[in-house]
Amino acid sequence: MDKFILFIPILITYIIVLLICFVQNKPKDGILFGIALPPEALNAKQMLDLKTLYNQSYTVYFTISLLAVIPLFGLTSFFSLSLIYTIMWLAVFLYTSRLPFIRVHHRAAMLKREKKWFIGEPLTVRIDGKINDLQQATILSACWFAVPVAVALALIILSFQQSDMLLRMTGVASLGITSILFALSAAFTRMKPKYYSENKDVNDAINTIGRRYWSILWLAMAIFESGCAITGYLILSGGSSSTFVFWLIGILLVSLVPLAGILFVHNKLAMLTYDIAHTDGQTVLTDDDQYWLNGSTYYNPNDQSVMVPNRVGIGTTINMATRTGKWIQYGTFFVSLVIIIPLGAFAVKSDYMAPVLTIENSGRITIDYSPYNIDFPLNDVMEITLKDTVPSGFRTNGMATAAYARGSFTLDSLGKTKLYIYKNKPPYIMIKLPYTYIVYNENDPAKTRELYASLLAASKQG
Repeated sequence: MDKFILFIPILITYIIVLLICFVQNKPKDGILFGIALPPEALNAKQMLDLKTLYNQSYTVYFTISLLAVIPLFGLTSFFSLSLIYTIMWLAVFLYTSRLPFIRVHHRAAMLKREKKWFIGEPLTVRIDGKINDLQQATILSACWFAVPVAVALALIILSFQQSDMLLRMTGVASLGITSILFALSAAFTRMKPKYYSENKDVNDAINTIGRRYWSILWLAMAIFESGCAITGYLILSGGSSSTFVFWLIGILLVSLVPLAGILFVHNKLAMLTYDIAHTDGQTVLTDDDQYWLNGSTYYNPNDQSVMVPNRVGIGTTINMATRTGKWIQYGTFFVSLVIIIPLGAFAVKSDYMAPVLTIENSGRITIDYSPYNIDFPLNDVMEITLKDTVPSGFRTNGMATAAYARGSFTLDSLGKTKLYIYKNKPPYIMIKLPYTYIVYNENDPAKTRELYASLLAASKQG
């Protein structure tokens, strides 16, 4: 049931993006693929060929995206894995859904310049300053790799104070990965220049900025890997080596974050190449298209409007050249992370860390399950019973899946209740307090009955 609930936002997002993408294949107010074109250009053979390429690209893209949903239904054991996979699918889908459009947009822009399909008098924009800035870009010094190397060596030294071989391997693996990334950085720094244009300055600019971007990426990956190594070391030294979830999250991070970084740098360089490879290195003819990056992102320093009508599709978009626009864009991203990361972490905890009820020698009962810990004296207990069912109700603050319910709930006939239960795993221990009810059970019914007997015995002694 949980999988189908998670499939709903995937399905809605999929349908909305599909409709938006295929609507963008039709001219609107003389704009096609984010490019303003005269009427005679809209029906030109070259543009019709781009339409065909656009449809083919998105047909393949949406087919692959739909197939990528299938693994969600294989994650039947743990809700947290399903939730994380859903979030990852949505993030990747929303990010990559623009790539086929951007590819066709750049081809349409180049075709427009070649055919001089301008509306009105084209603007001559000088780009020699931009070319010169790109040529002056510097490559990060390899000395910065001393930071992740130092971290790896420190972990190795610290591990000799412990008997766990896994701790030692954490530092060794970190040093090995850092060495590989250093070698990649050196190789990319010394790679043979590529030929993009007949203009030497353009070639120098693209090759130079490419080396800089790759040098930053490999160093950033080494530092990120060092952070993962430190986290793994702390988990192992804390005695959590058998906790599967930590290693699963670690594998996902170490695999996906570098992949995302590589795709980001590759796409950034590809867009830069599209923008300047066809120019003479001095000037470029353009019109209002220059304010629409990739055909959909509005960036106009001369326009103080924060929100403007979308050039493609419907609705409005942000002017990323304004301070408010940047705050909205990056603030939304930050707030999303603030919400998603704790939610994912709590879901993982709920799957892998069960509540623990303890009868203290001091005559108190504690249930350890942050942030829903509870502690009360045995003297406050008004009644302890064993039930085969739990009344229905609704969640007010907590986590509820098809497998468990934990946190604060409001139940029929009971009112405010703290639940720490595995669903469909009767019996359930029901504890009545003056101010609330507590319902608790173990995954193993036999252990629940043993705990119930211990609670009864402790309450009689109290």
